[in-house]
Amino acid sequence: MVRNKKNLVPTELGMIVNSLMSEHFENIVDVAFTANMEENLDKIEEGNEDWRSIIGEFYDPFIKTVAEAEEKIGDIEIKDEESDVVCEKCGAMMVYKHGRFGKFLACPSFPKCRNAKPIVKEVGVKCPDCGKEIIEKKSKKGKIFFGCTGYPDCSFTSWDRPTNETCPDCGAMMYEKLTRGNKKYCPICSENKDSRKK
Repeated sequence: MVRNKKNLVPTELGMIVNSLMSEHFENIVDVAFTANMEENLDKIEEGNEDWRSIIGEFYDPFIKTVAEAEEKIGDIEIKDEESDVVCEKCGAMMVYKHGRFGKFLACPSFPKCRNAKPIVKEVGVKCPDCGKEIIEKKSKKGKIFFGCTGYPDCSFTSWDRPTNETCPDCGAMMYEKLTRGNKKYCPICSENKDSRKK
């Protein structure tokens, strides 16, 4: 599973594993099996059942099922999804990979070519400080924020999405709060309004 904003999304590998488990280990993924095993484990904890007999009843047929599944399944190859980005180091078409911080681009010629880079998602808005493109980024904790491609020369960042709309009152760039119903606001006018309240 990978996290997409607040949702967990199954990966291709996860769907393949789920399909294989359902096909070859039907008894184990059954809810009734889980409930029965929990009940037996409770009996072992209470001293009403011998753990050797319970584990033996499960283990012997399980080993046979594993051997049969290995023979039927064989080797499974998960092909990488090709991107439209050309590796600037060797010229191959880069592929999408999954890491602990989400999706990224990697060269399929690894280990000969070790080029890898984050996926750049442009917002379609120019930086108000230097005029370069603003892109969507992720913090180390996986939270989305927006920053200038001119970093480190330009230090513009924002937790709210910048827009191409300008404030009708002061002409400043409008921002969109992603956590509050995508509400748009002007940071300058909002700040002035807050200061007047004080």
